[in-house]
Amino acid sequence: MPRPVEDRGSRGSHDRSLSDAVRHVQRTTGGRILGAERVPYDGRDINRVKYMDDRGRVRYMDAPVNNPRVDPASVPRHSNH
Repeated sequence: MPRPVEDRGSRGSHDRSLSDAVRHVQRTTGGRILGAERVPYDGRDINRVKYMDDRGRVRYMDAPVNNPRVDPASVPRHSNH
């Protein structure tokens, strides 16, 4: 039986970014992934991945959320005046 197709509409980039963070933690630590979520931190969102290291300790690794839709005109610029 085929698996249902998930509507990725507006969540598509969210899921990819979070799954990228999970893959990064898995590759860099070699630990067992216990969970992952997007959480607000200091006025922005971050990806927080919970994993178990090789000594059995539960750890967290935070990564900024990549937002490819940022409008360059909305980024504050410093003037030389």
